[in-house]
This record gives sequence, C-alpha cells and structure tokens, in this order.
Amino acid sequence: MKKRILAVILCAALAATAFCLSPVVQAADTDKSQSSAGTIKSADDFSWDNASVYFLLIDRFKNGKTSNDHAYKRNLDQSGKPAYGRSNAAAFHGGDFVGITEKINDGYFSDLGVNALWITAPYEQIHGYVMAGSGKQGSFPHYSYHGYYAADFSQVDQAFGTEQEFQTMVDTAHKKGIRIVLDVVMNHVGYNTIADMKEYGFGKLKNGWETPYYNHTITDSSDNGYHSFIDYYDSSWTKWWGPQWIRAGLGGGYQGGGGDDLTKELSYLPDVKTENGSTVDIPQYLQTKWNKEGTLSKKKTELNTFFSSGKSKTVRNYMVCWLTSWVEKYGVDGFRCDTAKHVEKASWKALKEQGLKALKTWRSKNPTKPGADWDEDFWMTGECFPHYVDYDGYYTEGGFDSMINFSFNDDSKSFNASGRGVPDAGSINSLYADYAGKINTNDKFNVLSYLSSHDTTLCRNNMIYQGSAFQLLPGAIQIFYGDECNRPLANAFEDHNLRSDMNWSSQDKNLLAHWQKVGKFRSRHVSVGAGSHKNLSGILPYI
Repeated sequence: MKKRILAVILCAALAATAFCLSPVVQAADTDKSQSSAGTIKSADDFSWDNASVYFLLIDRFKNGKTSNDHAYKRNLDQSGKPAYGRSNAAAFHGGDFVGITEKINDGYFSDLGVNALWITAPYEQIHGYVMAGSGKQGSFPHYSYHGYYAADFSQVDQAFGTEQEFQTMVDTAHKKGIRIVLDVVMNHVGYNTIADMKEYGFGKLKNGWETPYYNHTITDSSDNGYHSFIDYYDSSWTKWWGPQWIRAGLGGGYQGGGGDDLTKELSYLPDVKTENGSTVDIPQYLQTKWNKEGTLSKKKTELNTFFSSGKSKTVRNYMVCWLTSWVEKYGVDGFRCDTAKHVEKASWKALKEQGLKALKTWRSKNPTKPGADWDEDFWMTGECFPHYVDYDGYYTEGGFDSMINFSFNDDSKSFNASGRGVPDAGSINSLYADYAGKINTNDKFNVLSYLSSHDTTLCRNNMIYQGSAFQLLPGAIQIFYGDECNRPLANAFEDHNLRSDMNWSSQDKNLLAHWQKVGKFRSRHVSVGAGSHKNLSGILPYI
C-alpha cells in the first residue's frame, strides 16, 4: 500500500498568529507494505504521523454526573460525610466519562483540531488513600484520582462512570473522528491501603486504625500514625497479589525490589513481575474481590477464553489480557504506556501484538459502529524519561509506534531561553527541518512532543507563540488539558499542583481562539506532521 503526502504551502496569512510560516512541505512517496500504525493514513484522512492528541485527567476535566463523586466511600469521614480538608488537592474531584462525552458533543475537541484523546486509566483504582508528602508540605491523604494505582485492571472505576458510559464516550468520539488512547500501566499495581485491606481481608491491621484513617484534616508533618497500624510483616500478605506477582518487601514470602530499572519498586509501588515465566494463578486478592462482587465465574471464563489460544498463564499474559480487553470490548484505538523503561521490551511487544489483534477483532464484530471502517492499526506510544527524538530499541524491540519527546519540558533540554517551550522564531526553522528529516524519512519512527504534563510542569511561556510554533511541529503533538486556555496551577502541593480542575469558567478566550485556528489548520493538512520540510526561496517565513 502506498501513501502520497501531497505538497502544501503552510499559509502565511494565519490571522492573529505570533509568527507566520510558509515553508514548502514536499511530497513524500513511501512504501507502506510493511508499515506500522503511525504510517498508515485512514479512510477518513487521519494519520498518527500528524496526530493532535489531547491529554486529560478524567477526574479533573468535567464533572458530568455528581452521583458517582464518592464511589467506594472515597473522600468521606467515618459518618459518611465529605471530609476533604488538606486532602482536597489529592482527592477525587468528580470528573467522569459523562463530562468528557458532553465536551465531545459540544465540539470542544473538534474546534481545537484534536483528533485523539489520551485519557488517564479508566480501570478500577485502589479504594482508599495512602499517606504521601515530604518536607514542609507534610503528609496528606493521597487518592488515586490520576489512575496510576490500579486495583483491578478488568473493570471501570465507578468514580469515572459505568461500562455503558465509557462505551458511549468512545462511540461519541469516534463519530467525531476522534481516536481514544488509554493510559496504561504494566510496571506496578496500586499501594495497599487501610480501606482496601479491611474490605478484602489481606495483610494485618492493628486495633484502632479507624482514628488515623478517618483523620482527613492533618495539618502538620506527621502521618498521625497511619503506617503504625499496619503490620507489614504478617504472613497474611499472601492474600494480596502474592509473591509470584509482585515485588513488595512484605511478609508472606515477597521479594523486595531490586537495584535496576526493571526490578526496582518505583516510588515504593509494588513492582509487577512481568518477566516471570512461571505459570501463576489469579491473585487471591482478586478472587476474593470478584467473589464478593459476584463476578468470579464470569472473570474466570474471560481469562480462560484468552488462554485457550495457547498462551501460558504467566503474569505478563494476564496483564496483556486485561489491558487489551479494553480494545476488544470497547474499540479503544491506542495506548500510552507509563514507565516504559521499567518493563522489559518483550512485554511491551506482547502488548502491542495483542492490541493489534484486539482492534481488528472489535472492528470485525462491530461493523456498523463508528470507527469500525478505519484502517489504521492499533497505536502505542511510550513514556521513558527522558527520551528525545531517538530511534532505538523501543521501536525495534518493544513494538512502539512512538515515544514521548521530553525536549520541550525538560530543564536540561529546553530550547527557549526565556522558559520552557519550543525554540524562538529565530531558530524554529532548524528544529522543523531536523524533526522532519529524522521522523518522516522512517516509516516506523514517530514521536509525541508536548509542552506541559501532569508530573513535570506547565508551560505558560508566551502561549500565543507556542500555539503556533508547537502545533506546526513535524510528528505528533500532545496538548495537556488547559494549555489552550491558560489553566492555572492548583496552588496545592507537589505534582498535584499541575492537576487543577479544568478552568471552564475562566478560560483565556483569545488564547483559545488562537489555538483553535492553528489546530484546525494542522488537522486539515497531514503534511504538517508527516511531510518533509523546505523553505521557500526569498521568503521570510517566521516573523
């Protein structure tokens, strides 16, 4: 299959831009017979090579349904009343699938030229909170509103909505030509919490745990004895994930974390043994949980169906099954893979291969669904701090179509002398030429560049200029929710500061209009992200 990227002249008359651009993006004729997801242009003219990906935290974006705000009794005191206190910035705020669907229907993303939504993990998170904090910030109750502390990979978190609401969100996005990308984790599961230990009977709690746990108003540097009420060395920890599944340094035969990237307990999170080639059973914790929910038989049947194809019951394959079930069941289009360097590349490759099969299966089983006629393959991008524009083993061995490019949000690599962001107009041409020359001459190579993120910082440096220069970058780009409208910091603590609620009532309308104009231009011209780069002779394209 061949794809010709038509030559275009990037318009020099983009009104209200901080600079205008008119290089020729030349035609590229490439053989796609062995192409990956990023190099195939779909029937609706979408290409991952030119994707504009909008990254949002489900819980922080829009609260569409308040009845699920306290799912699993989160953020409540012992009497069942809301108890935020200092935990507010690290608590669940109410954003959900319904809220996202409302904004899809409103045309918010289409008006920005966005053609892919990257959302935080929708699967079930730990129910309770952990104590977190350091230095002058003290300790504070920290919930898994961000989606990185998984409790059950196989079902939706009720705070975000129902299965049907998730499916409606995906279908609605597809009707608008928008792909859905899930943030997924293979490296770790969520922490144990007092609430989860009590609910599912693993580990050992000491008498009196209720007093520290329900104290949501901690104001000093103490955790009020939270951890002292947990016996971390009791043999009953085998009732949790189990020593064959995770490294956690607990009683019950668990192995502690190692000293390298693949075996360490990142931030003390239980490290999943994806490299374990032994046959393992479903963790006792999940069996207890599913039995309590009345779904144990159904869950076992789903797993047995997956393993009936001849795959061995290893930790890796369980994880691959659970994660790709979101693709096969709902029609999810891609994954953003968290902490890629902390998982062996063979596991990522296995995830990609199953993702490819799962998306094809969903399309064949749902021929009348929006998106079923799209022909680009399942897509996968990876987060490996600090990865730049380098073609390496993540592509050739790990199966990734793309890697996140940290160049514009990393202190050591920031090009802009006056702050984070893409280079100033005087040097932007060389960057465009460099990126196009590297990325768009290799069918299997792409990057996802970004300005702001949930765990580094927010770029707020001359955002009119960034709205032009950043959105015209070769390769795919990622907009962090609120970049387009000057969402402010949360005035909170640590990285929760970066995850404020979307500023619907105080958006910078002039900035938003500018990002919309350039974003729609980008989305209409695949050669912005996917073409070659050459200046027109005798023209000053950047002013």
